[in-house]
Amino acid sequence: LGWVLVGMAAYFIRPVLPLGIRPYLFIVVSIVAGFHLGWLDRSMAKSRFFPWLKTMIGTLCLVYAVVAMSHQLDKGPSVAWHPYSDPLLAQAVKQKKPVIIDFYADWCSPCRELDDFTFHHSEIVKRSIEDFIMIKVDITSQADDQKQKHLLNRYNIKGVPTVVFLDADGIERKELRLVAFEKPEAFLNRMNALQ
Repeated sequence: LGWVLVGMAAYFIRPVLPLGIRPYLFIVVSIVAGFHLGWLDRSMAKSRFFPWLKTMIGTLCLVYAVVAMSHQLDKGPSVAWHPYSDPLLAQAVKQKKPVIIDFYADWCSPCRELDDFTFHHSEIVKRSIEDFIMIKVDITSQADDQKQKHLLNRYNIKGVPTVVFLDADGIERKELRLVAFEKPEAFLNRMNALQ
């Protein structure tokens, strides 16, 4: 029960941690829980199966940690995002580069799927560097941030994820707007249509 509570605490603290640490939080918890349950904990129960069950759960925690760590290492680089700024948009228009704006929140599951899968796809990463300006707007905490409210109103954002596509003249291509998780191949089609 103690490790279940630790896992829940890790889930709730995850959004306030720096982005680079978040993917590794559950891996660390799984490693510590695995060693503790499997080999270090000496508590006993009346059932003779209890030590065997603890060892099995500890081993499963370690297997999960290894698989999750290999998945993290295999993902490769992600899209390099810029924070929103009007001068950056003006620069994009001047350079005749289209802009992709990702409105996301840490508590949003489809946003995390976009980050974990779509925005790690090698072709999307390559195209984002060569042909686009990529902007990410974090609306996790919507406390009275006037700039954030202005952006939400300006782009008519109703929820997250919302990905907005601006052409080389800075005009939104509304037919390309994305409001859900999308696989990399379909997202590449949107990128192609924007150019």
